[in-house]
Formats: sequence, structure tokens, C-alpha cells
Amino acid sequence: MTGAILGGSSVQQAAKLQMIIMFMITASTTLAAILTTICALSVIIDGQGRIRPDRIYDKSQSWFTIRNTDTLKAVNRVKYALFSCVSWIKARKPEAEADERSRLLP
Repeated sequence: MTGAILGGSSVQQAAKLQMIIMFMITASTTLAAILTTICALSVIIDGQGRIRPDRIYDKSQSWFTIRNTDTLKAVNRVKYALFSCVSWIKARKPEAEADERSRLLP
């Protein structure tokens, strides 16, 4: 709203634009919640209207935990490669500084 006012439009037009944006955010959030509920109910409830507890996975899972050994191995390889590159750069840095200093001396 502030950007629209600073851009030169009237206060009423900026307020209308702000209201439209807020309504769109509210509508998209409501639509997402309704669709999520419908999808969850379609999985949990069978055709006869009964709740199927065997379809509910009750163990807590975090999306951020890495339990797959292949993924863990790949992450470790990337860490090793980065560590090797950093250690190689650090090892070469004193040589480059010494070489630059020797060129400056007569």
C-alpha cells in the first residue's frame, strides 16, 4: 500500500489494491486447507464410510532427517570433497604469498 501511494496513486486505490491482495491470500489459504482435508479424508475413509486405521502412518517423521544410507554417503562425499578443496587452497596460499614477496625484493 505504501509503495502504491509513493508511486503516485490515490489512497483509495491503494487501499482497494491492499484489500484485493489480502482477499486473494485468504482465499488461497482457505482453498489449500480444504483440498488438504479432502485428500486426507479420501485416504483415511474407505468407500463404506469407515475409518481405516491401517492407512494412517502414526510414526513421526521429519522431512529434514537423513536416514537413507545412500543419501548419507553422498553427503559425506561432498563434505570430504569440500574439505579437500579448502585444505588444498590453504596449503597453496603461503607458497603464493612467499613467491609474491620474493618478486618484490631486489
